[in-house]
Amino acid sequence: MKKLLAIVISSLIVCLSCVCVFAAGINSSEASVLSSMRTPANMKGNNVYVPSSYINQAEAYFNTIDMTQAQASKINGIISQGRSFLEKTGKSSLKELTASERQTLIGYASSAAAVLNLSAAAGSDNTGVKVITKNGDVIVDDSGSVIKTTGAQHSVAPFVAISVLAVMFSFAGAGVIYSRKKSFVYEEIK
Repeated sequence: MKKLLAIVISSLIVCLSCVCVFAAGINSSEASVLSSMRTPANMKGNNVYVPSSYINQAEAYFNTIDMTQAQASKINGIISQGRSFLEKTGKSSLKELTASERQTLIGYASSAAAVLNLSAAAGSDNTGVKVITKNGDVIVDDSGSVIKTTGAQHSVAPFVAISVLAVMFSFAGAGVIYSRKKSFVYEEIK
């Protein structure tokens, strides 16, 4: 009986500690675009970066697609053109850009988004960027609140509990059958 109890407890521990987690990854093409997004533009000695919220949201979207090397090359080229444009404006920060220069910058974002069949427009305060799918789903927004969880949408606790109960009942049933057969064999020997 002690062995059976040890088996049940061991099985219970194994069932409770084995919860599979899967995370989508990004491929090398997507990684190169994210790296390009992280490269700063040097505006009159000041390094200007793409906001980390944009990069995080882009990475979350990249986890849902499979970008090709050709798409990545086009996007990286457009990002490089946008970076070069910023450096040639003669301004020291994004706040100093004129409305026309901001629109040109949005144009670069729009061109890069179009490579993935997305569209880009000025954000809520006309300084940020909003990237939208053809279905109208917002992928990147200047609010930073667009990141969606990936993977399991529900708790795995009920599944684990049901699995543990099933294993426990299986072992209990096996124990009952084993003990009855053992007592039956013992009675016939007498």
